[in-house]
Order: sequence, then structure tokens, then C-alpha cells
Amino acid sequence: MKLNRHLLLAIVFCLLIFSACKRIRPYTISGTLDLPEQIPFGDTIIDVPSFDGSWVYLLDFENQLLDSAQIIDKSFQFKGEVDYKDPYFVQFVSQLGSTLIVIEPGNIEVNINPDIVVSGTPSNDAMADLDMALEELNTETRDYYAQLTDSMHMLGEEVSDEMDMQIAEKYRESMNHILDSIYQANRHNVAAGYAVILRHIDIQSADEFEKALEQYPKSIRENELVQINLRNLRQYEQWDEDDSITFDPSILGVEELEN
Repeated sequence: MKLNRHLLLAIVFCLLIFSACKRIRPYTISGTLDLPEQIPFGDTIIDVPSFDGSWVYLLDFENQLLDSAQIIDKSFQFKGEVDYKDPYFVQFVSQLGSTLIVIEPGNIEVNINPDIVVSGTPSNDAMADLDMALEELNTETRDYYAQLTDSMHMLGEEVSDEMDMQIAEKYRESMNHILDSIYQANRHNVAAGYAVILRHIDIQSADEFEKALEQYPKSIRENELVQINLRNLRQYEQWDEDDSITFDPSILGVEELEN
């Protein structure tokens, strides 16, 4: 039995629509505040407010408001849908600080304690792992330097410039190893772009950064965060060249975002 040509086209059209709809998946961002009642500050103790009733925000990289949620009983939540093949970065902003979040399908968790830790989905987990590994490296390097300084002082000597350079080179080597490992393990998700940016954080020229990107695949070169970093470098260069351009710091704030 032959299908009517128009019926066949209708079936194909429905299948395409169904396939497209399947790409759209839900995401939830669930946030909790796990703050102590008091924190030490110098020689004093500061009471920590509850923050209940205050607002948290999702902003794009033009600082445009995408969504907002109110903190109630030390928690907040965002819900939405996203194409699972097209995750994207947003800025999470609150009175307690800001951080990056990858909007991708799944249950994303934001824990503020008071550091902001994002987890729950592949890209966000990878970025959290990277931040933790770099923080551990920073702590180890600071502790080693402090111990070295104390030992040298006991001998009546100072840490030489050569020692400083050796420590810096060792730190950079360890940092690059961490970044390369995270990049290789996450080439299937957008967190790889985050690792690439940190891998080349010392590059201050847009042309140099673009040159460095040539070693990476197209998916990395076109990564949203990588492109944002490239645009920012060009913008900074423009500010340096044109004294008439002034930077308005208020674009980084959320004081005008009221509900």
C-alpha cells in the first residue's frame, strides 16, 4: 500500500516537530543559604542577617535581567527550559556575591555558605571541581611560602628573587596541569571553555588570545564564555586607546533591579 504523498509529508513534519520538542528540557536552580549566625571580623563578631525577603538575580553578560527570585526561609528557586544541545552561561548575583552558572537541563544547586558553590549538572560540577582544585593549590602554595619564609628568617636570610621565581614557575606548572586535566575531561561540555580561559589568563591582548585559541577545536573557539572573554579584551583595549570612553561601575550592580 502506497502512502499518499501529502500524508507522508505530514508524518515527516510531525516527526521533525516531535524531535525538536524533545531537545527542550527543564532545568531547576535550587538555592540554599547555609550561613552562620555570627562571623569573626578582626577583633569583633558580626551578626549575620537572615537575608529572607531579599532577591537574587540571573543576568546575561550585558547585565540585562533574565530572571529573579526571592529568598524565603533561606532558600530560593528558578525554573525554566533550555535546549540540551545549547547550554549557556549566566551571572548569578546576590547581596552575598556573584558567580557563573551554566544553564543546562537538570537540577542545579546553589549553596551559599558564604562561598557560592554551584553543582548538580555536568558543566557546573566540572567548574566547581576546577575552582576547588585551584583553591587547594593556592592554599598549598601560600603555606609552603610561609614555611619557607619562616625558615629563612630563622637563618637570618630573606627569600631571594630566584626562589620567588622558582615558586611561581612551580605554581604555574601545577595550575596548568590542573586546567589541562579539567579541559580534557570535559571537552563534551561547555565547562571546557572556562578551563581554557583560565589556562590563558595571563594573556592581556585580544589578538594574542585569538592566536592561542587556534590550537583548540571549533567548539571551544565558539564557546560563549570564550567569546565573551575575547570581546572583553577588545573592549579593554578600546578603553585604553580612547580616553573619552569612561567606565560606569553601576552596570555591575543590581541596585536598580527591583521587584
